[in-house]
This record gives sequence, C-alpha cells and structure tokens, in this order.
Amino acid sequence: MNPGMSSLERGYRRLLRLLPAAHRTARGEELLGLLLDLDHGRRHPSWHETLHIVALAIRLRLTTPVTTTALTTGLSALLVAAGTQPAGQTLDLFTGAVLATDMPAIIASWPQMVGLGLLPLAPLIAWLCGAARTALTVQAIFLTATVGWFVVDARNGGGMGTDLGQQLFTIAVPVSILVLLVIAARERWTAPRPRLFWWALVPLGILAWKGTGAWGRHGVHVLDAVPTVLGILTAATAAVVAAFAVRRHRPAVIVGVGLTGFLAGWLIPDPLLVNTAMRHFDGQPLPLAILITVIAATVTGVSHLARRHRPEVRLRTR
Repeated sequence: MNPGMSSLERGYRRLLRLLPAAHRTARGEELLGLLLDLDHGRRHPSWHETLHIVALAIRLRLTTPVTTTALTTGLSALLVAAGTQPAGQTLDLFTGAVLATDMPAIIASWPQMVGLGLLPLAPLIAWLCGAARTALTVQAIFLTATVGWFVVDARNGGGMGTDLGQQLFTIAVPVSILVLLVIAARERWTAPRPRLFWWALVPLGILAWKGTGAWGRHGVHVLDAVPTVLGILTAATAAVVAAFAVRRHRPAVIVGVGLTGFLAGWLIPDPLLVNTAMRHFDGQPLPLAILITVIAATVTGVSHLARRHRPEVRLRTR
C-alpha cells in the first residue's frame, strides 16, 4: 500500500478484499471513493459501513457458480438424508424391527405411522420440483413443531436425563436446512442437476435407513478391510482426476494426489463407517448427507469431465 495513504483508506482497502476479485476490479475504486466520502474525517471505518461491506461480500460470494453449486448440493443431500429417515424407519418398523407378538398394535395404527413417516418427505419433494418457497414453508412448520414438542416435553419433565448436547446436535440439521432454504428462496436457487440422480436417491435413502436398522439389529459388523479398500479406491480416483486436470501425465502430480487420496480415504471412512454409519448412523442424518455429497460431487465431476472431452465440446471451445 502507498505509505502516504490515510488510515481510513487503508482500512477500507483491507475490507474491500473480502469482495470477489471480479467485483473489486469493476467497482472497487468507485466503492472506495463513496466510502471515503461517507466517512470523511474519520480515522477508521465506521461499524455501519463495515457491516454493509461484510454483508455485500457474503451476498456476492454466495452467488458465484462454484458456491451456488456447493451449497445447493449440500442442501439437497441434507434434505435427502433427513427426509428419508422417518420413511426408512417406518419401513423397518413393518419389516422386522418389531417382534411378531407386538405387530398387531403396529398394524392397527398403520395409517398414522405411514403418514408420519412420509410427511417429512414434503420439503425434499418440493425442493426437487423447483418450489423452494414451498419447501421453506413446510420446513419452517416442521421445525417449529419439533422445537415446540421438545419445549413442552421438557416443561412436563419428560426431558429429564436427556443429553442437551445431543439434542442440539439433532436439531442442527433441520436448522441448517431452514437457513439454506431461506437463502435458496432469496437467490432463486434450484436443485442441482442431474435431477434424475436426486430423485433416485429418495428410494435409495429410504432403503439406506432400513438397511442400517437391520445391520444394527442383527449385529452385523464392518470388516476391517472396508476402510482400506475405500482408501485405495479414493486414491485411484484422485490419481485419474489429477491426470485429467493437468492434461499431462505428470507422475509426481499423480503419485502425490494419489497418496493424499489414499490417506484421506484411509482416515475418513474409518470413523465414518465403523463408528457411525454402520451403527444406525447414530440416528443422525448428517453422516448420510456427507456420503451423498461426496457421491454427488463425484457424479458432477465425472459429468463435467465427460462433457469437456466430447469432440463437439472441444471444437466449440477452440
């Protein structure tokens, strides 16, 4: 920075670095001049203008293609994981989770149980159909009912002995979904493509929750070799992606990325699968959402690479 620059200008130039580079190049000097005029005579940026710059930076960065894709993918994964959980548990309830002697009572109340199991799918279906505002409204109703039920239960003494930290962790997912849906409705986001992939995850998510219930119930354990195999597959995938990314078969890059992928694949799936996923996901949708996000990112990356390497796409880009 220029040594003769005032402390006010230095402060605003530092704040303007929060904005995306393209916006700084196009409007940075104009915005800086306006801020200096507004705070003329001050030594440091005012809190009011500082908050405005931070809010503008967040808004601009949320609208970048990469950020939008990442957030809509994460939102879709959370909706699938959380929305299919009650349906999967309801399916498990009618297919082995209850002893035969207790089934008559379950069968007698099947309309209510099936309805309660399918209702949480509403925000997910609305989101996949492109109705972000409807998904937001339904999610807000569900979250309000959940919090209200918890408060009433706690006031009646039903929450005695429960782990407050576990309760907060449980409610973190629906709150995160609500926040992302608010942003999605405001920014007119839509579900990521391919839509068929996400629609296919609805029945698969239900089966995943049914399957983890069956694994835990019958005492099936994860083999020690599973994390290692996943690590090897991760390393191989990372090496192939690196080879396509650099467009030249540089052994150092491929080996380096491959080893990094192997370490990540060995360290991450071990606690994720052995300690969480294969034991009912600990009843939490977040591990399943992480798994769906990884799969979706892989599908998106492979689809992008396939489009780039089509002959007609290469001809258009020349």
